[in-house]
Amino acid sequence: MAKKSKKPLTDEEKFEIELQQEADLQHQQRDYTLLCKDRETIEESGGSKLAKQRKVIDIYQRELANLTNDLNVAISDGKRKIDKQDAHLLVDLLNEYDKFSECIRFKKSHLSEIEYQITKVDKEVAYMRSIQLTDKMWQDRTLAGQKTLEGLENKLDVQIKKFCTICAQNNKLRDEIDHLLKERADFNLKWDKLIKNLCIGKKFMLDLIEQATIAYDQREEWCSKLQALRTKAHSDLISHIHEMRELQRKEDNDKKLAEFFSTKGQKRVMAAMEEKERTKRKEKRTKMEEKLRKYTIILADVYDFTDQNEIDEIMESFKERESENFALFKYINELNREMEDLNDNLGYLHLDIDEQRVLMQVRAEKQQETLHKLREEVDEAVQLADAAEFALGDCDKKIAQLSSGIDDLFRLCKCSRDPIVPLLGENLKVHQFNVLLFLKILERHVQDYICDVFNAEKILTAKRKIRAKHKLIRAEAVLRPLYSIEQIVPANPCPLCVEHEQVSDVIDVLQRIQTKEQTEVKLAARLELPDGLERIHNVSACHLPKSRQIIQKRYQ
Repeated sequence: MAKKSKKPLTDEEKFEIELQQEADLQHQQRDYTLLCKDRETIEESGGSKLAKQRKVIDIYQRELANLTNDLNVAISDGKRKIDKQDAHLLVDLLNEYDKFSECIRFKKSHLSEIEYQITKVDKEVAYMRSIQLTDKMWQDRTLAGQKTLEGLENKLDVQIKKFCTICAQNNKLRDEIDHLLKERADFNLKWDKLIKNLCIGKKFMLDLIEQATIAYDQREEWCSKLQALRTKAHSDLISHIHEMRELQRKEDNDKKLAEFFSTKGQKRVMAAMEEKERTKRKEKRTKMEEKLRKYTIILADVYDFTDQNEIDEIMESFKERESENFALFKYINELNREMEDLNDNLGYLHLDIDEQRVLMQVRAEKQQETLHKLREEVDEAVQLADAAEFALGDCDKKIAQLSSGIDDLFRLCKCSRDPIVPLLGENLKVHQFNVLLFLKILERHVQDYICDVFNAEKILTAKRKIRAKHKLIRAEAVLRPLYSIEQIVPANPCPLCVEHEQVSDVIDVLQRIQTKEQTEVKLAARLELPDGLERIHNVSACHLPKSRQIIQKRYQ
């Protein structure tokens, strides 16, 4: 078959392949820089780790030599001959074992068959013996049957009696259950009624509580009214007491006058008075007759008006009309009472409205005060923000000056940007985010220059003597240790190293989770130890393998 012709790549596919190659190249450059840093950290940490690793490698090499010696001894010619003889003996013994095992298996099967036949014959003999019956056996069997029959009859009688008693108890229990069910139904009804009454009582209690709150709110007003009524009642009581005293005095005087006139009338008989009384009686009689005549006329008018001649019917219609009029009178009184209540409520509402108006005025004044305070706070905050913005501008200017100075120093020292070009990206200028990278390179070059100058001066001093004043670098300054940038710049304790130390510290007792304060105290005590400064570094400078994974995830 002919091979399939490959299609030519388009421009887009070629561009994608080039982008992928560039990305792979960047990843490779990052890995290369990380490996260089790892190598530098290993070289800076010293040869202690390499010495340990070399010791371990030496131990492994010794074990390898011992194993090779043992293997050579085991593969020698004398050992091989002994192994062949042992192999022949084992083969012969295995053959004999197979033969004897076959014979034993055949004998065991034969013996098991014989035992099976013997047990079968024994069972048949026992069965034949059990089938045969003698007279004594028959008599014993009948006696046993009678005894069993009597025992079963007795048991049946006992069980019947028990069944009857159980039925009677069941009947009683059913009656009790029915009675209890009725009582339960009655109890449920009463319980429902009590719950309803309880709900009504709760509502009534809530109404009472509301009325009590309203009464408590209106207490001062009613107290003032009550005090006014008390004063008024006291003044009325005093006035009534004076009136009663006056009336009592008048009544006493009237009684005295009546007694006087009664005693005086008994002793005297006056004809004029009697004549006056007769005339009065005649006048009364005439008045009574006139009243009777008027009443008869009125009664006739009532008969004509009602078209009824019986007084009972007129009385009944009058009572009906009177009851209707009284009902209307009561309705009008009820309406008047409701109107009075509404007027009272309206007065209370007007008082509440006045109180709310006062409260709203007070709240408006407070809101105005708070608005004034907030405006003052806003003005202060704006002033602080302007001052902070001005300080930020000064700080930015100083940072720009420092970055330009670092760039000038970088150029004066003729430092190359090649190691940090993959990390800088497109922006190769010095700014606040990449200044540490430039400082590291600048520090290394400065240290190299200092060492070169020191070595050059040392050589010159060896050739010709130079005074200490004319030296560029003093011996005291050179003998001082060169600190790394992590020790100069403040750093935090590495969380990976702390976690690794806590996890590797295995304790057999029960441990509990520590609080934030306990961890801070423990970490401070740990950092005070001689090797505590090893834990103060960033994750990028950590030597644990987990830090490499974190950094790779950052750059991906």
